[in-house]
Parts: sequence; structure tokens; C-alpha cells
Amino acid sequence: MTAKEILTEADITRPNLVQLNRKLDWLYSIEKQIADHMSRYGESDAAADEMTEQTELLLPREHKDIYIYYIVCMTDLANQDIAMYNNSCAYFNGLFESWQKKWRREHLPSPQKEVK
Repeated sequence: MTAKEILTEADITRPNLVQLNRKLDWLYSIEKQIADHMSRYGESDAAADEMTEQTELLLPREHKDIYIYYIVCMTDLANQDIAMYNNSCAYFNGLFESWQKKWRREHLPSPQKEVK
């Protein structure tokens, strides 16, 4: 799944006039948070050094709403629409927390070897 696919769906969900570079920065920000969470549980997937429309994102398609609603949330904030921002962020936070819990369950650290 590419950044362009996510940005297209986010623009359909919340039409806006935000510049592409700004939305790519937002997408990079959430991608870094995802990569940091993954690395805490032993995965070595790292976010790309820069975000372009062709960048392949870390999460599979089944979790695309995490990306979409992060962009929607940030768009609402940029538009100073605080009521929409609060609603969008509540939905995003639920999605992100659910993914984090699932990731932790599926990627438990290996048991420590006993030192003799």
C-alpha cells in the first residue's frame, strides 16, 4: 500500500485544500510512530527516510484506516475545526490503540534465557 493510495482515500473522506507536502509530512510522522512501536517488540521494519507518494507503508491494507484517519485528524486541526478534530482523533486513537494491542499480542518478546 502506497502513500498515494492513503492520501487519495483521505481526500475522499475529508475533502481539503491542504498541500501535498504537508500531508506527506503527517504521513511520515505516523509511519515513524508505527516503526518505533514495532521496533520495541523486536521487529526491524523501519520507516522510510523520506515520504513520497510512492513510499510503501509498513502496515498492511487491513489497517489502512489508521493512516487515513490520522490524515483526516490533522486536516481537521489545520482547518481549526475542533469539533471534527475531536471526533476524528477519537476514532483514530481507537484504531491505533487496537492495532498496538494486537501487535503486542502477536509479537511477544522471547523469554529470557536463565543465566547460570
